[in-house]
Amino acid sequence: MILDPTMGPAGRLSNAEVLRGWAECWDVLRENGKTFHLMARALGPERGNAIAALYRFARVADDLVDEPAPGDTPESIRARLREMQAELRRAVAGESRDPRFAILGETVLRYDIPLQPFDDLVEGVLMDLEPVRYETFADLELYCYRVAGTVGLMITPVAGYRAGSRALEHAKTLGTAMQLTNILRDVGEDLARGRLYLPKEDLAAFGLVEADLLEHRVDARFRALMEFEIARAERLYAQGLALIPLLTSSRGRTAFEFAAEAYSGILGKIRDAGYDVFSRRAYLSLPEKVALLPSSLWHAWTAALLHGGDRE
Repeated sequence: MILDPTMGPAGRLSNAEVLRGWAECWDVLRENGKTFHLMARALGPERGNAIAALYRFARVADDLVDEPAPGDTPESIRARLREMQAELRRAVAGESRDPRFAILGETVLRYDIPLQPFDDLVEGVLMDLEPVRYETFADLELYCYRVAGTVGLMITPVAGYRAGSRALEHAKTLGTAMQLTNILRDVGEDLARGRLYLPKEDLAAFGLVEADLLEHRVDARFRALMEFEIARAERLYAQGLALIPLLTSSRGRTAFEFAAEAYSGILGKIRDAGYDVFSRRAYLSLPEKVALLPSSLWHAWTAALLHGGDRE
């Protein structure tokens, strides 16, 4: 089911235009966000549509920086990101003629999603326009919030959460855990792009410098560093999963539980590979992800049983 094209911001467009907008959002989600695609499916048709619209915004913003077109400059990329922010506001006001933004605007209104997380996300991807180095984990944590914690703030209202609870705070923490997982998985790929996200203070604590990573040394020092960071990510997952019982729908709890299990499973893959994140990419296959769904459903159901709420 798609949102009613005769209502809200999308009402300015024809039904065919709205359908095309949804199709494009789902294409981006299907091709680039395997875990979020399954998460959207778990949420059901209407809420899944909302995830697709939100994911497209985040993905397009990220790709503008990570995959610049020939001739792009930092100034032109900044201008296009600012235009995305402006177009979103036009969409919320019912003034956008771009189907992809019009349906995003309707999603924002329907689920009462604040615009601040969208702005913070743009500021986060802009951080990658400059050479990436972080002195402390506190510095890196800000980046993780901006590029991933913000997504948690966007999609939690879609799942539905208990008003007055700490749900959004836990969603930010879960997003930070997922982004830290991405960083640990992609150390080698990021170095090839001239980026190093691991904090300098952590490297120093294990007797490492950037040159050691550039040489792809997987020695005892590097393995100890990676285990330290993995343990940090696991603590963040444990804190963030306090979100699950605060969600108000069984589908929402299952979807978030699944996403957390799928992402945290990458940490185990890194361990299994002996912490070698240079010659191979840690990931869960589609069958492995699908195999997580029964446990995600069970954990979601028991969370409702223990804490109250819809157990359908």
